[in-house]
Amino acid sequence: MPAEDRAGRAVGVDRLQPGDHAFLAFSDDEDRWDVLTVFTQQGFARNEKVALLIDVGHSPAWVAARVTGGAAAARGALRERRLVVSSTPRFERGKFDACRLVEGVRRRIGTASAEGFSGLRSASEMSLALAPVDNLGQAVEYETALHAALFRGQPGGQPGGGHSGQPGGGHSGQPGGERRPHFTALCQWDARLFGQTEAMAAVRDVHPVTLLPQLGTLRAGIAGNKLIVTGDSDLSSRAEWSRALRVLAGRPDETLVLDISDLSFFDAHSAGAVLRMAAALPAPRRLEVWCRSAQRRMMHTLGARSVARLSIVTKRL
Repeated sequence: MPAEDRAGRAVGVDRLQPGDHAFLAFSDDEDRWDVLTVFTQQGFARNEKVALLIDVGHSPAWVAARVTGGAAAARGALRERRLVVSSTPRFERGKFDACRLVEGVRRRIGTASAEGFSGLRSASEMSLALAPVDNLGQAVEYETALHAALFRGQPGGQPGGGHSGQPGGGHSGQPGGERRPHFTALCQWDARLFGQTEAMAAVRDVHPVTLLPQLGTLRAGIAGNKLIVTGDSDLSSRAEWSRALRVLAGRPDETLVLDISDLSFFDAHSAGAVLRMAAALPAPRRLEVWCRSAQRRMMHTLGARSVARLSIVTKRL
């Protein structure tokens, strides 16, 4: 059954947008590298520079090959500076300075822009070897300072773009029409090491976006009369999709809202289930679906226009 959704956006990594500040808790190494591979490839597709700060247990060369699809592709990405992989500690023990670290991020964003990239996409792993903090509270301090300096106060909590969180939301410029280079940040924590710590919970709360830890999974969250579904809705998640729709249909509200705009994959069977649910609603109840244009086209192809109790609201992204 979908849980009450009180957290920020929880999406598949492919739905991460320029300007998002995201959190990933991983407990499986292969799942983590799968997520980082998509993260990297999405950055390349957007002409963003990708920077990966990784643990000392993996060589930068191995990581580059893993996320680019092979040694030859890795050499090209590293040579062209589209990809930077580092396991160098961010600071020495006893020399933590959150403001200095944030200024370092600002410089890297500027460097990416000067090199001709549309922005910087950075993924950093929390590791005591990479960041020899005197206490985990310093990691919370850094993430809070980073968010306040580079994300807070922009539309959707993001710098120069990202989701507005409502239908029709899209990318926005800075006041006066000025735009700064996009910065997308991903903070990774190993739940096997830090899952029970207060610091990891506090850092998670700083981030408005949480990534689903596995590719191909479905997440459903209910908030009042609205069901928000992210991840993949396909054959493997059909039972979860059906349960989520039943929960939404069981709500007492006259207008029900289904938000699939951040759904990574939406197959025809899932679309048909939405139409059947809407058609079965007794008057005056109705279903409002928030979706992207491709999802709307699929539902129209399946006959959405003939379902009287259905309305579709299209988001730009």
